[in-house]
Amino acid sequence: MTSQTVAVRPELPGGRPAAAALELRDITKTYPGTNALTGVGFVLRRHQMLGLVGENGAGKSTLLSIINGTVRPDSGTISINGEAVRFGHPTEAARAGVATVFQEQGLIPNIPVFENIFLGREDKFCVAGALRRKAMIAEARAVLEELEVDVSPTALTGALSFGQRQLVEIAKAFALSRVYPVEPIILLDEPTSALSDHETAKLFDGISRWRSRASFVLVSHRLSDVFATCDEVVALKDGRVVEQRSIGSIDEVGLHELIVGRQRNAEYYREALQREPSPTIALRASEIGKPGHLGGVSLELRQGEILGVAGVLGSGKSTLARVLAGAEAQGSGDVVVGSAKLRPGSRRDAIRHGIGFVPAERSVAGIIGTDTVDWNLTLPNLGQIALGLLGLISPGRSRALTLDWMRRLKVRAPGPSAACRTLSGGNQQKIVFAKWLARGVSILVLDDPGRGLDVGAKEDIYSLMREIADKGAAVLLVSDNLPELIGLSNRIMVLRDGKVSAVFEAPKDAKPREVDVVAAML
Repeated sequence: MTSQTVAVRPELPGGRPAAAALELRDITKTYPGTNALTGVGFVLRRHQMLGLVGENGAGKSTLLSIINGTVRPDSGTISINGEAVRFGHPTEAARAGVATVFQEQGLIPNIPVFENIFLGREDKFCVAGALRRKAMIAEARAVLEELEVDVSPTALTGALSFGQRQLVEIAKAFALSRVYPVEPIILLDEPTSALSDHETAKLFDGISRWRSRASFVLVSHRLSDVFATCDEVVALKDGRVVEQRSIGSIDEVGLHELIVGRQRNAEYYREALQREPSPTIALRASEIGKPGHLGGVSLELRQGEILGVAGVLGSGKSTLARVLAGAEAQGSGDVVVGSAKLRPGSRRDAIRHGIGFVPAERSVAGIIGTDTVDWNLTLPNLGQIALGLLGLISPGRSRALTLDWMRRLKVRAPGPSAACRTLSGGNQQKIVFAKWLARGVSILVLDDPGRGLDVGAKEDIYSLMREIADKGAAVLLVSDNLPELIGLSNRIMVLRDGKVSAVFEAPKDAKPREVDVVAAML
């Protein structure tokens, strides 16, 4: 496996090299504590569809943001049609022809289609300060007809189907050539994630017809889309380009291996301490459905088990975690603890039945950063620190409870009165765990508990999870980190498009391969 392979540039007649539509060289971007991108480079040829693939956190979104001018790289160069460019704003990228079709769509629903298509470029249709709406409508209609998009330019955008709006997004990108003398470079960020099969087929049929007038970068977790539409593919892992290959020179298994490309450290995840769970069911979920997120997910979580949940962004895994924890209501289906059916979307009911929840965004939903360590830790445990029937809180009991759990979990803080926001991420996460352990919960739902933590803090959290399971609590672990998920879990349930695509047994002496889990995710 090469550390980085850049595609050979095509040649013009006479052997002269053709300018690439887009070329990146040595792009690097760091954030505090994170190397998001390191020395990234690839070539997008004119009228080519280039696939950009990688796990969650590989750097795909950061890379798109740099190309479209939303984020500035720390170093490296970007060239468009052979000319070096530096974008300080998305408007500058748009003038160079770069347009992004976002997964979450950037159209304004309560204005007409033509206004969305030329949003931010109205000055091109102004004469003496007056907007020529008829000219805008005519240009928008010409773009839509040229692309064979069957949508009226005067239709209200919000009245269109999701698939139609996605086509309007692409028309908006093509419309750059109507206001600037450029050939578009269109960045497609998960364009089919919310489309039906029919809408997906229509989208890619249109793209195949439009490729003589534009160049495309496709970011997609659906490898079937990549193989069906792309000429070349770039695999990213941990912020680096693993390889750029022609699509005909690799198969799906080979691409999985490029995306994964690492080994798991069994000792790091305390795999030797993994215990066999009890046959007793702690929580049962039946046909959990939520339109657009979950399509009938069922599971059983046993006492003493760590059940891992894998899936790409948009698979529904975090929605499932919130539903099971009572933080979000499902549209259909039941969550049962023991013989009790939980009220949908009721955290109070979930807590009453012994469910603790460690959310992905701990600083927003896990702790109150401006409040003290002892207040955060004792908030779900007021019954333990109250004085008799009066219901008054005992400061002494609060301090004693907090000091006890700070000692147990080795929380590094000046003391119980320190503001939580002054603690490191790892110590904040320990406080989130501590408040539920102090309550004695029997079920713990964890959504990406290692996110943003350094190696040492993760080791502490992994040891804590082993201890929790060993004492008989049931743990549901949602994670974007596959080695973490495989190393810690007894079983792994994979979600794809809101449904269970596979379940892997993961005993300590026979862990599944990452490549097999990735195949089920994609």
